[in-house]
Amino acid sequence: MLPLSWVYGLSKLTLLLMLRLPNQSLKQTQLNVQRCWPNLTCQQQTALVGESMLHTIYAALEMGINWTQPSQSGLDRIINVSGADCLRQAQLMGGVILLTPHLGNWELFANWAAHEAKVTALYKPAKLHGLDRLIHGARTQAGMQLAPASAKGVMQLKRALLKGEVNLILPDQEPPPKAGIISQWFNQPAYTMTLVSQLAKTKNTRVLIGFARRVPSSLGFIIELEDITEVCQQATIESSVKAINQAIEELVRRAPEQYQWEYRRFKHTLEQEH
Repeated sequence: MLPLSWVYGLSKLTLLLMLRLPNQSLKQTQLNVQRCWPNLTCQQQTALVGESMLHTIYAALEMGINWTQPSQSGLDRIINVSGADCLRQAQLMGGVILLTPHLGNWELFANWAAHEAKVTALYKPAKLHGLDRLIHGARTQAGMQLAPASAKGVMQLKRALLKGEVNLILPDQEPPPKAGIISQWFNQPAYTMTLVSQLAKTKNTRVLIGFARRVPSSLGFIIELEDITEVCQQATIESSVKAINQAIEELVRRAPEQYQWEYRRFKHTLEQEH
């Protein structure tokens, strides 16, 4: 219920504790920044770790806003949409796969998408029943259809595309066993879903990528969106997955501090090293 400026002020206080007390979020963020940004100096890496931790706390507290307040209150915080025509033009051609990684405020991005189109979102239930009920209720209230991360859910996504609707997927989520391949991301081997590449083969389907960027001084958010269909249309699944990973990387490089580097992106490929 707090204003965004208060939420961000609380985040900065929380950051002071998290940078001083041992915690898994800080450890994982440091590890992933070292892996993905080896060309930065130690001071630059330390600065990026601190900025990323702050934005991770922002994201966590923003979830409370997204899940408990009316969806319109989130939409009111969007001050601009860059590439708005991309979605409208893609919808005129058929189904749309809308990708948003763990960057910026992805829950707000999903909320925005659900008010722009009929959206079916891939959904993995939260482990805590009460939290899952809260998230599920907020997303369905915003107008989203939720597809489980299963064979049944994939068919639901496919049907939505054939009807000219929108799929919403977080493409940097690690997939279940046998649902991905190892592909390079920030020059690191990352177990990556093949689902997007498979769905992209659906007739008349376009692939877009974007995120909700935080604007400094608690001013709100800017939706950034672009069409990456051509780079996804590769001859093989391997080359398509590689192209999608590259598109995600380029998006993250626009605002690396707003990426959730604490996410265990390499748990199936590099975690055993540590």
